[in-house]
Amino acid sequence: MTVPLRLLLIEDSEDDALLLTRELERGGYALTLVRVESAAGLDAALDRSSWDLVIGDYSMPHFSGLAGLHTIRGRGLDTPFIFVSGTIGEETAVAAMRAGANDYVMKGQWKRLLPAIARELRDVEERRARRRAEAALRESEASYATLVEQAPLGVYRSNTTGRFLSVNTALVRMLGYGSAEELRALDMSRDLYVDPAQRDALLARDTYSDREYDEVEANWKRKDGTPITVQLSVRALRNAAREVEFYEAFVRDVTEQRQLEAQLVRAQKLEAVGRLAGGVAHDFNNLLTVILSYSSLLLEETDLPGETRESLDEIRKAAEGAAGLTRQLLAFSRQQVMKPQVLDVNAVVTSTEKLLTRLIGEDIKLVTALTPDLGAARLDPGQVGQIIMNLAVNARDAMPTGGRLTLETANVEMDIAYVRGHPIAQPGRYVMLAVSDTGIGMDEATKERIFEPFFTTKEAGKGTGLGLATVYGIVKQSGGFIWVYSEPGRGTSFKIYFPRVDETPTETAGAPTGETPRGSETVLIVEDVSAVRGVAREMLERSGYRVLEAANGDAALRLAARHSGPIDLLLTDVVMPGLSGRQLATQLSELRPRLRVLYMSGYTDDAVVNHGMLEPGIHYLQKPFTREGLARKVHEVLRGNRP
Repeated sequence: MTVPLRLLLIEDSEDDALLLTRELERGGYALTLVRVESAAGLDAALDRSSWDLVIGDYSMPHFSGLAGLHTIRGRGLDTPFIFVSGTIGEETAVAAMRAGANDYVMKGQWKRLLPAIARELRDVEERRARRRAEAALRESEASYATLVEQAPLGVYRSNTTGRFLSVNTALVRMLGYGSAEELRALDMSRDLYVDPAQRDALLARDTYSDREYDEVEANWKRKDGTPITVQLSVRALRNAAREVEFYEAFVRDVTEQRQLEAQLVRAQKLEAVGRLAGGVAHDFNNLLTVILSYSSLLLEETDLPGETRESLDEIRKAAEGAAGLTRQLLAFSRQQVMKPQVLDVNAVVTSTEKLLTRLIGEDIKLVTALTPDLGAARLDPGQVGQIIMNLAVNARDAMPTGGRLTLETANVEMDIAYVRGHPIAQPGRYVMLAVSDTGIGMDEATKERIFEPFFTTKEAGKGTGLGLATVYGIVKQSGGFIWVYSEPGRGTSFKIYFPRVDETPTETAGAPTGETPRGSETVLIVEDVSAVRGVAREMLERSGYRVLEAANGDAALRLAARHSGPIDLLLTDVVMPGLSGRQLATQLSELRPRLRVLYMSGYTDDAVVNHGMLEPGIHYLQKPFTREGLARKVHEVLRGNRP
């Protein structure tokens, strides 16, 4: 088997070249040979190709092997170079080796030449392989260092005493320092952890593996003292005795993520409380309907003693106050029925200015900053007024020594970047209403609870704790969202965002006036609570109506089937055992196509309303109601007025 060999021969004797060629071919080499005998010839050969081996005569008349050696090494080539000479002495050979030759062989000693060639070819390949490996290692280390340095996560190595050994740029930037040297000078327990004991507690667990990363969370602080929450992926590197030598960790700043999660938890908590509040308000409204209605009916009696009339009036007032509380609960739980219209919020703010001035007192200055070209929003004007009044009352209480209350409106467009930091928001166009004060402000713990029903910072007996809960419910039910900015001693600002619509605002209808209307039509009352059913019957009969009554849907269908006279109006509760009010109305309308329907309930239901908004053509009466309110609504429905 022959071995290919590209040989560059520096030799002026053709005979010696021939002898060398024959010896190498007998040794098993398949030669590709070029012979040169001048510096120019050597340069040309080196430029033209690469060579496995160079053999050179030490001394020639016009050029020498030593000069050729200098040329080759001067080019930085590590090609094996062997001198073959008949005149080289020991001292000359040593000098040649120092100049970079790999070996020397006396001419005629061909048996020594072949092993020398084999050795040098093997050695050069090993050297080249080693250099390639070292270059690859350097490249890998450089690539790894670049990867760590440019990683978006913080990366560090620390010792067991709490000192950073190495850190990357992301960690320096995350902690607000100017350089890695500043970080390496820190004591982690003292300078990095909000609570130094937390680091000790984490290390005391000693669950860190040298193979798998352990996930932990810690409370760190930036250079300026700002606390941040970090998620650490840590592993421990141990010595032969399994003692920890140092820790390696990846660091993620999860402060914003944890804040968003906390906001979501608070929203879910409010949602759950809202569902509970809505159920309570529904049951309570049935009781209030009875109390308020019967007390009002009794007050219509003309022969009551004065003391009795005063007691009844107090009962009525208490019931009205309780009804106000249930309305607030329904507002918070988003279970009240709203009557939205395309609204100019500026007009609502302007209409409340005079009342607000009297409400907040002379020591508080009222300032308005209303955008002239404010867009319209689809809202219930009464509910928007309630938002303003509730926030104004809160602001007044937060400024016991006076201050400034500012009402501001603006057109706002929410982009993805803003929404990312406010998970309750959605991108889009909004009408913004801001109510700001210069009062005492709130800390974070208070801000987290302000929308909870019955939560208040006022002393006992000074408030129900439903004002802001009501605001929250109205805003959410209107499709908007509310954001609070406050710091202790620096006041509070509530910013409310309502979805903007491209429609022209409509005029707000005034309150009805005149005497309580009467009628003579036949009304079928369907209500599963007998007390509510009874008082509704008495109120309608006092207003001149003929009344039929049933305790549920099935009984109402049987009554309507056997009743020979007309039934002009169905007054039905929305939620009942068996057939719902909507199902009953559908079936009765098939029997009596001219039947008109008025729904009543203590809370909303998807069978009648969609997220608190009445469906087109639906007439609805909110419990508790008075005789006048019931009479006007029944009269409105029977006369065919639009809801």
